[in-house]
Amino acid sequence: MNAAERRHVQKVVALRCAIGLRFGGPCSGKLELHHVAEGSSKRSWYAVVPLCAEHHRGGSGLHGMGVKAFCRLYRVPWEKEEGLLLWTNEDLART
Repeated sequence: MNAAERRHVQKVVALRCAIGLRFGGPCSGKLELHHVAEGSSKRSWYAVVPLCAEHHRGGSGLHGMGVKAFCRLYRVPWEKEEGLLLWTNEDLART
């Protein structure tokens, strides 16, 4: 990770869980970064979104439910994982 990527990640880590922020629901566990990537392609530090442990890996989380069900349930833009990046960029613009 280079210096610019590190600065970006630090800003993202300072945000709240993208789901908890929008739906006001309780978040559980520490904040985790989820990498948005197509298939097994190289992950970019600019394509990360903040999710609490539950919304990342838990039963109501992206990995727990699967991407399609998660995006439908939480009305993620375009019903795609990339929509989480839109939300993260909006949140960063507000800081």
